[in-house]
Amino acid sequence: MPSKQENDELYMGVALLYSKISKAKRAKVGAVLVTANDVVIGGVNGQPIGTSNECEDVDQETGELITKQSTIHAELNAVLKAAKEGVSCLGAKLYVTLSPCLQCSAMLVNAGISEVIYKDIYRDTKGIELLTDAGVVVRKYKEL
Repeated sequence: MPSKQENDELYMGVALLYSKISKAKRAKVGAVLVTANDVVIGGVNGQPIGTSNECEDVDQETGELITKQSTIHAELNAVLKAAKEGVSCLGAKLYVTLSPCLQCSAMLVNAGISEVIYKDIYRDTKGIELLTDAGVVVRKYKEL
């Protein structure tokens, strides 16, 4: 039976692979939801199905990339896919390459996620604070 660290290595590796298929330019994010029954569901940051998968617009004044408001974050895409397939998130773990934002964290709490393991920290840590305050276990991924 694999150790907790070996599972972390495996599932974070899958999340990293998912991140590579994101069409985002600013941050390619991948997430993997692992349920209590070992169902694995992945997600990436992107646009709604059937629309252009361009995640950013270019600011006309500065030339900087700005994430479109319609972009769905990787962790939410994984939860939505689970819902669409009839898979419960209750007690599931979420492996994500970038720690969740505040809005995604609120949704993860309400979806019943029990643990979030992230690789890199998002610039705003309010999401981590919300998860922790709500009793969700939050860990920074540590490579073997």
